[in-house]
Amino acid sequence: MRRIIAVLLALTILLPFGLSASGTQQAFAATNNAPKIMEALGIMTTDKGDISETTEKITRSQYAQLLVNMSSLKDTTAISSNVSLFSDVSKKYWAAGYIKTAISNGWMYGYLNGSFRPTKGVTLLEAVNGVLKLLGYTDSDFTGNTAAKKMALYVSKGLNVNITVSKKTAALDYDNCVNLFYNTLKATTKDSKIYAETLGYTLDSNGELDYLSLMNSNIEGPVIADGNWKQEISFNTVNATYYKNGIKCTYTDIEDYDVLYYSETFKTIWAYDDRVTGTVESINPDYLSPVSVTVAGNTYTLGTSDAALEFSSVGDVKEGDIITLLLGKDNEVAAVLNVDELNTTITGVVLSVGTHLVENADGDYESMAYATFVDASGNEYNQDYDEDVLTFVEDEIIRISYKDGTATVSKVTVDSISDNVFNADASKFGNTDLAANVKILDLKNGVYMSLYPTRLAGVTLRSASLYYYELNEMNEISKLILYDASGDLDQYGIFTGMGTSNSSKMSYNYLIDGKEGSLNTSSLSSLNMEEGATGFVFEDDAITSSYKLAVATVTGIGSTSIQSSTGKYTLAGNYDVYCLVDDEYVATTIDKVSDLLKYKVTAYYDRASTNGGRIRIIVAESIN
Repeated sequence: MRRIIAVLLALTILLPFGLSASGTQQAFAATNNAPKIMEALGIMTTDKGDISETTEKITRSQYAQLLVNMSSLKDTTAISSNVSLFSDVSKKYWAAGYIKTAISNGWMYGYLNGSFRPTKGVTLLEAVNGVLKLLGYTDSDFTGNTAAKKMALYVSKGLNVNITVSKKTAALDYDNCVNLFYNTLKATTKDSKIYAETLGYTLDSNGELDYLSLMNSNIEGPVIADGNWKQEISFNTVNATYYKNGIKCTYTDIEDYDVLYYSETFKTIWAYDDRVTGTVESINPDYLSPVSVTVAGNTYTLGTSDAALEFSSVGDVKEGDIITLLLGKDNEVAAVLNVDELNTTITGVVLSVGTHLVENADGDYESMAYATFVDASGNEYNQDYDEDVLTFVEDEIIRISYKDGTATVSKVTVDSISDNVFNADASKFGNTDLAANVKILDLKNGVYMSLYPTRLAGVTLRSASLYYYELNEMNEISKLILYDASGDLDQYGIFTGMGTSNSSKMSYNYLIDGKEGSLNTSSLSSLNMEEGATGFVFEDDAITSSYKLAVATVTGIGSTSIQSSTGKYTLAGNYDVYCLVDDEYVATTIDKVSDLLKYKVTAYYDRASTNGGRIRIIVAESIN
């Protein structure tokens, strides 16, 4: 069975690969996520715009609105005030309404001379007073030296985690304000409730704000991008944050028939442009209650009631029709277009060919050739073709053009291209720009995976690595199909030695992902015979060849790379770690063997990083 590898990167919350963090590292990771969460929740946004990390001080007027943003009064507070509470804050001042709210709730105070000093930097003590009041504490909870007692409670509740100032009169900057608010959301209120939960947010099992839960609970859609799509979204779409296929983009990157999801809370729009065109082979389980549809040999779940209606007994789509499915998140069908709405061309690499019986117009069955191919988006298709007109073999480029309900099959010859290097930020391939929504597929021996451009940053393609490329109207590369560009399609493990199988044949014993396996064969000429870290090449779920990995002695371990005397090497997303104990490889994790005073650590990589190589295996041995 052909194996498909799916690569999913949540770019908004990238985590260090492979490391089991210590408590300190977890706190550091939490504070790294804090700005994203504050931004996503709209907490660090004022009517004068976002407060950025370059801000050296948060003013008292800004802090008044930020406290409102941190409360249940967010989005309900009047911008202006009907009275002038302070001599230096007119009722027309931009933050007058927020200042009034902060004062009336006891979150902030004015000065004895009747001023508020709106442009003065808010001090740590003033900021602490505000968040303690949000947590339900009142002035009556503090007697005597109230400032000292507030600061003591601030420490005991953990509100000071990752705060870099300790003097209560120090001005609060952006980073410290973000961390103070993040800590407040995680803290318990006076009546022992998690403050974030009182606002409708959730924490994960580690006690951190659950970013994914926040995102998913606020997502609406899908909306199909057509002439009126902006009217279906409840906020200003021009100033929204955009992601397309998981990559941050801009308003201008949204194209006709993109599938959109949105969050009013986060003022964010997520777009998907994956489409599948072909003949409807079956509607499952039937026209009365359709749940999925099979198109071009693959089955897709109907993700909306509107899509299901199209395939129902009262809908317009029937088996045998040529249609285009618009796929949204989770690869579900968001909508369907008929052939009159969208003419489509699909180009891909042939994975396999064969013949099957099809019913002709007379009701008789005849043998028909077909090709299974994959396009740059990672969509797999089955396509019939007339073997008397053209033939296909594996690895050839096939193109299907749909126009006015008719499919035309052709063979494509790819023009040679001199470019073979991705620049340092993966925005260019040679001298040609990559489109913002470029589709990149890496393919080897029928196994394939989608790549983000960043995976190929600084990579020089080896010879014969370019299967196919396509340019858009801007002469940018919009589609790339590559052969073994990343090395991620092989598997990596340990060759543990030779043995004898039950049939008395020699066996090839190995560990992959910590699991033992063996290959019984009478011919091992194509396999690497040296014990140790090994790369395994699979085809149709069987090992067909192997190769020894290169060695780097580890002198330092980071979250995404290791340091060696010969340079820095990037860790693969799924590298394995073993501890060699009494000649036995025991699977472990990097945090357990990271003390280089106790362990000799050796890393193994498949190829140079400039050719897409990564550290695949790490082996540790006790020094004592």
